[in-house]
Amino acid sequence: KNYKNYSINLDEINKFEYRKTSQNNEDGIINFVLSKLSIKEVNFIEIGFDYYENNSLNLLKNTKKGLFIDGENEKVFLLKNILRILHPFKKLNVICKLINKDNINKIISENFNENDDIDFLSIDVDGIDYFLFDTIKIKPKLICIEYNFWFGKNVKCSVPYNKDFRWQMGSVYSGASLNALTSLAKLKGYYLIALDSSCVNAFFIRDDLKSNFEILNPNISFKEPIKYNYKDIDKTRKKLLEKKLIYF
Repeated sequence: KNYKNYSINLDEINKFEYRKTSQNNEDGIINFVLSKLSIKEVNFIEIGFDYYENNSLNLLKNTKKGLFIDGENEKVFLLKNILRILHPFKKLNVICKLINKDNINKIISENFNENDDIDFLSIDVDGIDYFLFDTIKIKPKLICIEYNFWFGKNVKCSVPYNKDFRWQMGSVYSGASLNALTSLAKLKGYYLIALDSSCVNAFFIRDDLKSNFEILNPNISFKEPIKYNYKDIDKTRKKLLEKKLIYF
């Protein structure tokens, strides 16, 4: 396990962070939340993943049913074969599909029925995350969604919707601001309970479960990675906010 923190201004929940098979420190936060809710068998959906590093790999031993979706053939091929070897008897489906507003609910309904209680949803598509979150009909207990800290804490914005959006490696032009996602989450009955110290993921809990956790204010808990200096962040942020964006 890796317990390294990547920012300051940490919240109480950040002390549970660690990384085993997630990209950042999501594993620890996910484990803490699901344990607090006494969830023994997990139903999960992961939209956007890497075959060796994602938010649900650490859940597989306790998975009841799982769905992985990604638009890259190679990742899907590799994960499918790894899961066949390591978890041949688990109900796991890996689908190669570029997810958009038109197909997301159909794909989920083909893999989970109305009686399936989804425990965990991860959205990480490096682009139209806000619009997928807005469109999705299911009501998971816990949602982990990637946000773009480069937008800062004061704006509610996203890159415009484009079903064929592809993130360019190294670009900061992607995703949505934390403030936009937190506002949308509240409209959908979800509350912010964690931001990983890598300043990448926001965690939202369903309304009926929120009494188990401290609810965070996105402006107070907003973090920036210590690997960047303030001048570089400010310069990059100004340039980013000059690009084509949608404000909410």
